[in-house]
Amino acid sequence: MAMAETAEKTNIDVVCAGIIVADVFLPPIDKLPDEGELIKIDEPAHQVGGCASNTAIALSKLGKKAGIVGMVGSDSIGEQLIELLKNERINTNAVIKTKEASTSQTIIVPVKNQDRRYIHYFGANSEISVADIDNGLHSYTFPNQKKILVFGGYLLMPNIDSKELADFFRKLKDQNYIIILDIALTNNQTGISEKIKDVLPFVDYFFPNVDESFQITNLEKPEDQAKCFMDWGVKAIAITCGTEGVFFKDQESVYQLEPYKIDFVDGSGSGDAFTAGMAIGISESWPTLDSLKFGAVLGASVCRGLGCNKTLFSREEALNAMSKIRVRSLA
Repeated sequence: MAMAETAEKTNIDVVCAGIIVADVFLPPIDKLPDEGELIKIDEPAHQVGGCASNTAIALSKLGKKAGIVGMVGSDSIGEQLIELLKNERINTNAVIKTKEASTSQTIIVPVKNQDRRYIHYFGANSEISVADIDNGLHSYTFPNQKKILVFGGYLLMPNIDSKELADFFRKLKDQNYIIILDIALTNNQTGISEKIKDVLPFVDYFFPNVDESFQITNLEKPEDQAKCFMDWGVKAIAITCGTEGVFFKDQESVYQLEPYKIDFVDGSGSGDAFTAGMAIGISESWPTLDSLKFGAVLGASVCRGLGCNKTLFSREEALNAMSKIRVRSLA
């Protein structure tokens, strides 16, 4: 494998580490084809995706200097993804090219009036290690007071050992990093509760969705899921709940945010846009509720079109829309 273009360190506001994926978005279809059936579709959309990429792109579009740490294959698709990230003004010095696997890919299949379906190839993301992420992080410096790491797609990187990751996070906490954790899961993954338990004591903010939270905790209600995660050591938890909005809990506050109303097309990337909004609020020391509202409207905005960021609100649009989010304080 080969690391990047230069050893020179780059000033950055937020570093996004984790999965980088080539996404193929099929346009919404009325129903899945029957066995042996061929159906006609409009043109698919080919985009760079994955939690780390999506969050970094949203951050960059909203005015933050974002760097990315991740792995692609030594192939033409990997080169294309790096160029697409550069076109979004994201620093890619810490993107590794591996010869051990080809670039990760996902096919997104949206069926009207149903949740999206993902067909995913782990690819190069299955090769990245904690040591790779540690080395990549050394490519960046933080000129501002806050050092923020968003770790996205945890549990879709099989080579990431949870105890090694916990030790890495512990060392970052000693260096005053703020750690934001986002995850992604396949069905029937085993041992995920222990992998989450290992790292949460060193995580400041954890942003799963309600389905992922159920898979981890076997608890159905967001308030019960949040309490469980807090008991496991996380400092703050925001559970995105689709049409039910966002449930947030930390040591001082409990909030239920109602969803921002939009004409829904595709929910892909909504959690990553929410994460980007929260990261901006955290980096600029906003009140927690303002960060939540900002993240919530950004997450909703990307659901208006096909893909993970094509319809992302501008910063001004998101700030103006925040007043339309209704909140209940449950503390």
